[in-house]
Amino acid sequence: MDPNALAAIVAAAAAILSVLVSIVFGALNARSANRSAVAAEEAQRLAGRQLEAGVSATEQALQPYLWADLRPRADGSLLVLHIGNSGPTVATRVRVLFEPPLADLAEEERRDRMTATGAALASGLTSLAPGRTLEWTLGRAGVLVPADKPAPAVRVTIDADGPYGLLPTLVYVIDLEQVKYSSGRGEGLGLIERAINSVAQEAKQLHQTVRSLGDSG
Repeated sequence: MDPNALAAIVAAAAAILSVLVSIVFGALNARSANRSAVAAEEAQRLAGRQLEAGVSATEQALQPYLWADLRPRADGSLLVLHIGNSGPTVATRVRVLFEPPLADLAEEERRDRMTATGAALASGLTSLAPGRTLEWTLGRAGVLVPADKPAPAVRVTIDADGPYGLLPTLVYVIDLEQVKYSSGRGEGLGLIERAINSVAQEAKQLHQTVRSLGDSG
């Protein structure tokens, strides 16, 4: 086969793959930005409650900001519980409750472990440092959030102490139904895999075409 023709095929395949990968990871970045916007909105609501409770702006700026989330791992294979502190100071006596309980949300082989984890979180983590995130795996995302069945909405309640005493109780809902449509659930990697297979098939067809033209010449 003509080396120039082969080089052109490889370059075309690489260009197509590059565009598809950019599209997929652009979608992932957009989802991350949306999550950050939601977190910022919740932080603003929390700030309003703190001001109403008589917390000064200076004290408010130094409070921990605690959160919990249930999200697929980056490759979409596992559903993971994250609990973090995005504030500037240490949070203590961090109590996190889930309804339904974590054990009900986990795969069968992980339920005993999640029962113990739920009890420990309800009793309270001794402390959670600024920028720290803890993770627990509940099981396979495709099993726990199947495409053909309704997924639960999980009510999260967080209580903790900050440097100025008890923080306002934070209550919100994580709708796992929405995870089905997120790129983090694994569709992104599936799209890349399909794109690679498509490019490989097209390259094979081009190779056969160029070869047949060479044979006929």
